[in-house]
Amino acid sequence: MREVLTPRERFGLLVIDEQPDRCNIIPLVTSHAARVKGIKLRDYYTNGESMARAQITAYELYGHDAISIFSEVGIIAEAMGSEFAYPEDDLPVLKNPVLSRVDIEEVTIPKTAKAGRLSLYIEAIEYAYGALGDRVPILAYVPAPFTTGMMLSDPNDFLLQTIRDAPHIKKVMEKSLAAAIEFCYDIIDAGGLPIIVDPLASSSVISPKAYKEFALPYERRLIDFLHRYDLDVILHICGETTPILDLLPDTNADLISLDRVSIAHALDKLSRKMRIIGNFDTSNLAFSKPGAIKEGVMEMARLG
Repeated sequence: MREVLTPRERFGLLVIDEQPDRCNIIPLVTSHAARVKGIKLRDYYTNGESMARAQITAYELYGHDAISIFSEVGIIAEAMGSEFAYPEDDLPVLKNPVLSRVDIEEVTIPKTAKAGRLSLYIEAIEYAYGALGDRVPILAYVPAPFTTGMMLSDPNDFLLQTIRDAPHIKKVMEKSLAAAIEFCYDIIDAGGLPIIVDPLASSSVISPKAYKEFALPYERRLIDFLHRYDLDVILHICGETTPILDLLPDTNADLISLDRVSIAHALDKLSRKMRIIGNFDTSNLAFSKPGAIKEGVMEMARLG
């Protein structure tokens, strides 16, 4: 049956809180697109056109409602000086964090057009926008300041410093925020919609107290910046978020994309404060039968 709306039109209704013709289906098809295209992961995350072509191939196969330009959360930190290893068929691995070599005052804010792989993401956005932008939203995933801050540092040292040296962590956050804002400027100019991702700020990694002090204020400032463009902003946090559900409205995000949390509990806490995206367990997509997947999705839609 022919659908009434294009994915772009359907997404437009989502962000203005209007009823679409059906639920938006926005799986995080990021580096998995390389598998669909039949290319090595390293080719995907080191070549903008390859990334865009892989995303388009996945879109044509699956028929979901958005292109997702993303591979992993180290992209801003790399542009700021952290060094990563590039396995042939795996995602980049942090090898030499910049703050193990220099002080935070010496770290510069990257200009996207000339900085590391950020320029490849802009190339991917421009290619995808040129191919599908009139019909499909081009979502570009931007690591939030806390996640970038951890990739600028030895992750274990960074977590210890949240306890021992809060002023230092806040300096790192300020620099990471400035870099994220610069990146968002270029994403919007290229035709992409920034989606904020902060997986390392989840309760699987840090305490609610640390989240409230070091992650939330910088998420909020980044989201408030994007509100200047009259955008409704999606914040995605992987992992466990039950302990911080009450704090999430303070981020000023318009939509919250959740992972390991009871959707009924999330609705109870957030449904009159934020719009909720998620949170079907991706392992069920891999290992469940189609009938069970259909039942699970229908139950989520019924609850919501």
